This record gives sequence, C-alpha cells and structure tokens, in this order.
Amino acid sequence: MTEIVTMGEKGQIVIPKKIRKEFKMEKGTKLIIIEEKDRLIIKPIKIDEEDYFWLLSGENSLNKTWDNEYDKRWDDVL
Repeated sequence: MTEIVTMGEKGQIVIPKKIRKEFKMEKGTKLIIIEEKDRLIIKPIKIDEEDYFWLLSGENSLNKTWDNEYDKRWDDVL
C-alpha cells in the first residue's frame, strides 16, 4: 500500500485511516522511524520492542562516530 501525505508546519504527518486500521494503530501507539540510505521506514512498535529501539538508536549514533575504513572490514562478519 502506498499513500502520499503532506507534512505540516511543525513536521507532523497524518497516517491515513486505512493504514492505521490495517496496522491496528490508535492514539498512543509508539512508532519507530528508521533511516535507511535514502528512505525512512515508519513502523509501529510494541512496548517490549522499546528496548530494541534504544539499542538500535545507540548503534546508529555510534556508527556515525565510528564508521571508518578500518571498521568496514567487519561488515561481512557482523
């Protein structure tokens, strides 16, 4: 399913009703936004997945700091 949405003045978007319904999203649903190359992935997360979110965001932060040619040799291993 593909939808086009418009970002408002404060950076807010409205998730279309049919998508909210399909993913059983309601007020208070937590979402994770993942930056992956040239796209953003928005995914609802369950409460028990929150710890994963923090680990992932920490890893992404460290990747920006530590990403260098020396570290790239581990890409095939990890």
